[in-house]
Amino acid sequence: MKTVTVILLFLVFSSYSFGEENNEPSDIAEFTITAENCEHFAGEWDNTLPEENKKMIEKSIAQYCGKAKKDLPELRKKYQNNKDVTEILSGYSF
Repeated sequence: MKTVTVILLFLVFSSYSFGEENNEPSDIAEFTITAENCEHFAGEWDNTLPEENKKMIEKSIAQYCGKAKKDLPELRKKYQNNKDVTEILSGYSF
């Protein structure tokens, strides 16, 4: 499971460096990565998983979802007059 996590994180981060030039603010790019990780790990939850996997997923959900939930309202307020950023943020609700 740790290998899958490492591969997932590599793919997420590499998509930003190999994709077309991205003009979004760095805090929005960071939020997007955090939010996508939150959604990924939340989707991995399954009661039938071994306890070790459940604990790893719970830890990841707390880490990523907690930060995304805290940051989203702050970023919405900060970028309320930026239509491009507002559109990006509208895809998330925590």
